[in-house]
Amino acid sequence: MNSPPIVFTDFHHPSLLNSLILLFEKKLGGMVFRPIGKDWYSQGFWKIYLYHDAVDQYLEIGNSKHNSVVSHLCNDSTFNLPVYVCKDYTGFLNKAITLESFYKIPIDILIATIPEHIETFRKLCETHPNKPKLVYQIGNHWSIETGISNVMASAKIQNVPHNINFISYHQEFDLSIFHSDFSYPAQNICSFVSCFNTADIYTDDWKLFESVESIMSDWNFKSYGALCRDGEIAGQNKLADRMRDSRFIWHTKFGGDGYGHIIYNSAAVARPLVVKMEYYDDRLGKELMQEGKTCLAIDGLTPQEIANKIRYYSEENRYAALCKNVNKNFKEKVDFDKEYITLHSFIKRLK
Repeated sequence: MNSPPIVFTDFHHPSLLNSLILLFEKKLGGMVFRPIGKDWYSQGFWKIYLYHDAVDQYLEIGNSKHNSVVSHLCNDSTFNLPVYVCKDYTGFLNKAITLESFYKIPIDILIATIPEHIETFRKLCETHPNKPKLVYQIGNHWSIETGISNVMASAKIQNVPHNINFISYHQEFDLSIFHSDFSYPAQNICSFVSCFNTADIYTDDWKLFESVESIMSDWNFKSYGALCRDGEIAGQNKLADRMRDSRFIWHTKFGGDGYGHIIYNSAAVARPLVVKMEYYDDRLGKELMQEGKTCLAIDGLTPQEIANKIRYYSEENRYAALCKNVNKNFKEKVDFDKEYITLHSFIKRLK
């Protein structure tokens, strides 16, 4: 594939979609589209969330959470077809096309980011005039589905078949936004786990968070994210600023992360995590966790022991060392420019 690629992908996570835009548009000079219009759902090609409110939020053309403002509807000069330029509630801009337009645009690559879309996207590839290549992007702790030829994985994957086109990489984000900071923040501890105080799987970890908060009454504890106690943070710039304002980032997320944007964003801004290491034994994010050097592991500790540990590592010299270690380790483990070279080769090998 020598010309800039035209890519179509689903949309279930703004940070993931943004990472694909950074790769295929900013670095490769191509175009990335995602679905809009309820035909995608009614004809069985969109299966991320199947309840009606979610279908409205993701696919409705107009005012909704993920299409809160259609900034303009333009006829793209390249294809002379309508392209919706959408802005979600965080201000994230992205381009969307209807199912009708999809078949009229010379798509080169389809990227399915959830297992449920593999078969539906394979059908789209087979029925599209351009016969685009199918890629399965794995950003969670999932296995490789049978019959997949191209896999780009931003999660730790076991038992990779030898006969497929495979790459392991990190989802890119903007390091000019998530830039490092070596100041000594106020006594703020923030969590950015969505549904932390509402999801049943987080009940024990939320109780622990509250228990430590009650002991450390001279500190400010905040829980940000969807359905969280202290509300959502709109946009990457505000998220990065709030991270830099945190002395520690509390990230006890039961089940861990496949990739974990919060983990990698935190490392990029040079802020140490408070974590349960057991959640990351077989996860990619474990590479950023070194007890007492880049993070504070609280596995098996009582609330009082956790409070004592946080206070100990908050001493200014110890804290400065933590932040320097976090930044150094991040740079050793993550190099988006270097990974771009291997990603480019992966794209050229698509089957």
